Amino acid sequence: MLAPTGFHLPLDILEEIFLNVPPHQVVRGCRLVCHEWKEVADRDSFWRERCRREGYHLCHASKVPTNWKHFYFISKNRRNLLRNPRGEDEFNGWTLVENGGDHWKIEAPMVPHPNEGVQKNFVTSFGMCLKSQLIDLEEEGYNSSFMDEIQPHIRISDWYAPRWDCGSEYIITVELLNDKKAVVQEFAPEPVTFPQWNDQQWNQTRNYNVMGQSQSAYLNVENQSKTAAFDIPLDILEEIFLNVPPHQVVRGCRLVCHEWKEVADRDSFWRERCRREGYHLCHASKVPTNWKHFYFACKNRRNLLKNPRGEDEFNGWTIVENGGHHWKIEAPMVPHLNEGVQKNFVTSFGMCLKSQLIDLEEEGYNSSFMDEIQPHIRISDWYAPRSDCGSEYRITVELLNNKKAVVQEFAPEPVTFPQWNDQQWNQMTHVFRDYGPGVRCIKFTHGGKDTQFWAGWYGIRVTDSCVEICPADDS
Repeated sequence: MLAPTGFHLPLDILEEIFLNVPPHQVVRGCRLVCHEWKEVADRDSFWRERCRREGYHLCHASKVPTNWKHFYFISKNRRNLLRNPRGEDEFNGWTLVENGGDHWKIEAPMVPHPNEGVQKNFVTSFGMCLKSQLIDLEEEGYNSSFMDEIQPHIRISDWYAPRWDCGSEYIITVELLNDKKAVVQEFAPEPVTFPQWNDQQWNQTRNYNVMGQSQSAYLNVENQSKTAAFDIPLDILEEIFLNVPPHQVVRGCRLVCHEWKEVADRDSFWRERCRREGYHLCHASKVPTNWKHFYFACKNRRNLLKNPRGEDEFNGWTIVENGGHHWKIEAPMVPHLNEGVQKNFVTSFGMCLKSQLIDLEEEGYNSSFMDEIQPHIRISDWYAPRSDCGSEYRITVELLNNKKAVVQEFAPEPVTFPQWNDQQWNQMTHVFRDYGPGVRCIKFTHGGKDTQFWAGWYGIRVTDSCVEICPADDS
């Protein structure tokens, strides 16, 4: 290209011409022609306009790049540096570090991914499964002077999901390595564990300053200004988090940076979350010592007993004693206070007892939660006699450790009803508090019999039984 001797083009017109020249030719050719052309090729306004025309926009309008040319080329070259991230090409590109159990496998997602283009995922087994990729930045077009002088941000993202019917663990490690493969910086958060019977939804791990040798990361190079990566007022960030699913706040947002962790751990955040979702204190004077624990205990609060009203015959129950003419299921003789109760269990002239064993780990209440938080355990049971026959009601609820030994027990005296009573429904309630560490299971047993030894089903009726894990300040 000849020097523009005799060409007295205004620089703004020259800039418009350069905007129609391929960018690498502007840098490697036009810029070297003369002082005026170099001035145009180095203008921030030129590269900012190039970004605008090609659709490379700022995530935050308040964060202006210190160098628009660097921002342009990083945006233009931005791509996923991992090969085969979705398993569409089997395991090509990946090194299997550990291949335990029945080994790695590729399947279709059990739950649709937020990105509709994801049609496959990698699946682990019962032994540890780890896979990795090593990315050579020089080979990817990011030379040493660029990495050392520009220091672009390195963004990793990884999606992971459990099965709903089995507990699982997710692990990720991303390392920045020097030319001797020594670690310069590392991202290695604590493993994320999921209990059995979870919502099996997809979760995302993200980090903005690391890259290197990963187990299952999704990496991109991202340009940002030299200010903090997330320069958002904490009150605004809290409002954003209030619209993010709670498990993603704890397992994802909280791990991003110190500021996000501070917001995710705020008592005010979880108190506001309780207010918006309708989890109120029973007693306004009893303020929770930890609002996050209160929130999750409220959110997960449910009846842990299966089939409490006999709507599914005796499924879920173990028949301990089946005396007389055995257990039976009938419609209530007297309407229950809860209109939803349309069936009850009926005892006979011999002792009838049935039970359920609740495994707290399987229900999502792990050992550290039970031992450290000590949530209250509330039990409730409804029972009623027949008017024309005397009867007896019994209940025993046991808190058990991992060896099924009793830690604490609720076993009140049997309740007896005479013949010719009002046959109304009665409620038995109890709350376990301060039961100490070690509780892993709850055994619920109830039943009774008639007291006149009449053939048929004249004994006590039971229904709408309930066992709940509830906040210590809300039982």
